[in-house]
Order: sequence, then C-alpha cells, then structure tokens
Amino acid sequence: MLGKFSTNGRGDRPSIQQFIGLGALLFVATITSTQNARADVSYETLTFINGDGHSYVNYTTTRSEANNYSVFLDKAENLGDYLYINPNRYEFDETDPRTNKLSFGQGSYALISQGDYLNTTAPEKSALKVGKDGTYALRTWNGEKQSNGHYGIWNTPDSFTRFAAAWVLPEQFELLEFTSNRPGEWVQRGSTLAFFSHNVNNLVFDITFQRINQPTFSAIREQLSSNKAVDIENDGENLKVILTNEILFASGSATLTANGEAVITDMVSGLAQLSEIEVIVEGHTDNVPIRGGLKKKFPTNWELSAQRALSVVHALSKAGISPKKLQARAFGSYKPRVPNDNANNRSTNRRIELIIAPS
Repeated sequence: MLGKFSTNGRGDRPSIQQFIGLGALLFVATITSTQNARADVSYETLTFINGDGHSYVNYTTTRSEANNYSVFLDKAENLGDYLYINPNRYEFDETDPRTNKLSFGQGSYALISQGDYLNTTAPEKSALKVGKDGTYALRTWNGEKQSNGHYGIWNTPDSFTRFAAAWVLPEQFELLEFTSNRPGEWVQRGSTLAFFSHNVNNLVFDITFQRINQPTFSAIREQLSSNKAVDIENDGENLKVILTNEILFASGSATLTANGEAVITDMVSGLAQLSEIEVIVEGHTDNVPIRGGLKKKFPTNWELSAQRALSVVHALSKAGISPKKLQARAFGSYKPRVPNDNANNRSTNRRIELIIAPS
C-alpha cells in the first residue's frame, strides 16, 4: 500500500488538509468548509501487527462535521485492499490516470485495510527495518516533507483536535522503545501500545520491538561467532545457523566427525535455554551427481542430504534437545545459496542449515 489521499467538504473553499503516514499506510485528507471557524477533527487508527512482525491489518476513522468525504488512492490500490468500508454507500472512481477515488456522502467514515510494512521490491523504502540483531524498527514517516512544509501525520490550518493511535503486537513480541516528536500520553496494556494527544500536528512515531526469544538468539550468535566455519543469519523471525559440510562430515560420508560433534554440542548449550522453539535441520549438497560405489549407499544427492540431516538431528537429541522440537529435511542440490559454477561455490552449497524458529 503506497498511499491514500482524501478530501471531504462543505462547499468548495479549502479549510483543512491532513497528511497521515503510518509506515506503509500513507493517507491524505482535505476538508473544505464554508465557515471560517476552527473545525474539530478527530482521528483514530488501530494497527494489528501479524505474527510475522511486518504485515498488518489497520482500522482508521476520521470524524468531522463535513457533508462529504473522498479518499484518493494510489493507482496501485483498489477496493480489494479494503476489508471493511463504512458507510457502505460509496462511489469508487478509477477514471483519473493518477489516482483512484473512494467517495462518501458524509464527513465521517471508517476503513479496515491490510498491508505490509516491508517493501520487498524496494527495501530502502520500507517503513520497517529488521536489524542484524533481530530487532524491528518502525518509523511512521518516510522523511519527505510536503510542499507546504508539513510532514508525518499533519493537519492544516489547525492542529488535530483529538488524536489517538495504537499498535497491537502479537504475544510473542515485546516492546523495547517508543517515542513521538510531539507531547502526548503513552499507555501500554499488555501487548498494546497506545498514544493519546490533543491539539497536535506533524506527528512522527518510532517504535522498536523484538521477539521474546531474541535475547537468547543473540546469545547464541555471540557464542558461535568465533567459529569462522559457522555463518549465522537472523531475519527477525528465525535464526539460521549455516554449517559447511567440511566441518561436519568427511567426503562422501553422513557420519559426523569429532569436530562436527563438538560444534553441535557447543550449540546445544544455548538452544537448551529456549522453551518455545523448534529446530529444523536441512541437508543441502552441490549438483555433482553421486558416482561409483558410493551410489549404492546414496543413489542421489537427496539420500546423502537426508542422511546428513538425520545425523545432525540425532546428535542434537543426544546432546539434550527434545526430539519433539526437532525436524529433518532434505533438499539435495535444489536450494543452492550460490550458483554451482565453480569449486568454491559448490563447497558453499554443501551445507547443513539449522532453522531455529518459534514454535
């Protein structure tokens, strides 16, 4: 969802404009009025973040005394982005080459939309950044000011009379920091963070959160960081430990070496601290076919990757990880990290990956 633009009015003289930016949700409203008196504008938004930490469902409502209201949408948006529209009587116009328009015959409305704070096609434009340490940092302003100098969540010529925003996190997340550039009252109730204020304008919010298991993930990263043969990745949701086959197995073998067993045992001391996790062990090979006498034992790379994954699963179980938390998967040569076009790349693709995920 790139943007929404709205207009509402009582006549044709512009009086109030709003620009509302909530991460991926960008919203512009214009109220026109025949009166010069200050207009009361109440704005409320509730964002329910999903279990992945970045997709969401958003409820937004604006209340005013205007006679009509039109929401101008980015051309990429359509009615399919909206799960709920109230009032149910509205007009949707796609004839303008620049925007789509959703129009109401009254000045108050409510919308429920769905979206994603992550922009996978242009990560630099994402409202949410996932750090290498697994923290999620949400900023509700993209850093660009409007031509009239306003930014963030704004209203003109008057400030918002009443303003309320809330973010509801899944139970597996915890809040770390939250700030606003304007004064207001922060209220945290369980996994819900709310902000209330009056007569404010140009608001920007920064909210940082992480998965509850993240501190232990960080400890595991620190514990294994000295081993140059181990690569660790963290996408915020899962911790991925990548082990090259050379440190775990002899060539053509699915039996762990002494060094391989030591690496597995070293990992278990950190993993045992996690109560609500599962460990998925993935076996991967290069694309060189199995040949010679070895083919009797491992007809294809699938069998070899499966046996190696199972060897690691047994080692993890023996070292203290509950078998109920363990899975084994075999991918053979079909999920390479890099092209199998030289010896170094083929060595990179011969690996075991441990996906440490919340249950």
